[in-house]
Amino acid sequence: MTTFARPGKHILKRYDKDMRKLQKRVLKMGAMVADQMQRLQDALGQEDDERARQVIEGDRPIDLQEIKVDKFIIRLLARRAPVGSDLRYIVAASRIVTELERLGDETAQMAAALFQEETPVAGCNGRPAHGEVRSLVEQLLELFEQVMAAFEKYDYRSALQLAGMDASRGREMDKRLKDLMECVFGSGQQVSEAVNFILVLRSLERGLRHVQNIAEHVIYLVTGEDVRHRKKGPASA
Repeated sequence: MTTFARPGKHILKRYDKDMRKLQKRVLKMGAMVADQMQRLQDALGQEDDERARQVIEGDRPIDLQEIKVDKFIIRLLARRAPVGSDLRYIVAASRIVTELERLGDETAQMAAALFQEETPVAGCNGRPAHGEVRSLVEQLLELFEQVMAAFEKYDYRSALQLAGMDASRGREMDKRLKDLMECVFGSGQQVSEAVNFILVLRSLERGLRHVQNIAEHVIYLVTGEDVRHRKKGPASA
């Protein structure tokens, strides 16, 4: 297995600084997405429309951060003409930024669906829909924080586990999503309410897939092996 040499080994100190800046900017964007997901979880816990509005509005700063990172990457490529592990790092970072932006979109869409449209009074087994979704958002946030830690620490083992969703939390979340979808379809709820709830669950399902994608990009960063489009774990659809 080829390993990645962390930034800090270049003759030009300015190059080292640029690579560290890139890492910090990606991590900053990840923190923004995590904050957005945490706000959604809090809003669901309190059924707070104002917090939900903040989640929706929080998508714009994430979009702007993506643009900033993209511009920085373009300048870095033009100035340094990186090769080898440096180029691999930049490619992986660019891919991760795209996944972060999409995960931010999914979070905002969930907030809009849950707080601006009708949602079912009950989810399944007598539990409110907001409570069901809050539990799933909590699980997704935990997995997301794990994968961003893997990126920061170049943790191949964690990334490999998350890419296949062998982790028990990943399997648990995937099973819960499928159970909820089956329950809603068979519950006899109003069609508009059931469809809206399914759309939220689909956003969560896509969010889980974005976490897997980030893990795959971390594997590429560390090893140079592109594992995209291989057989996926339970989140594939």
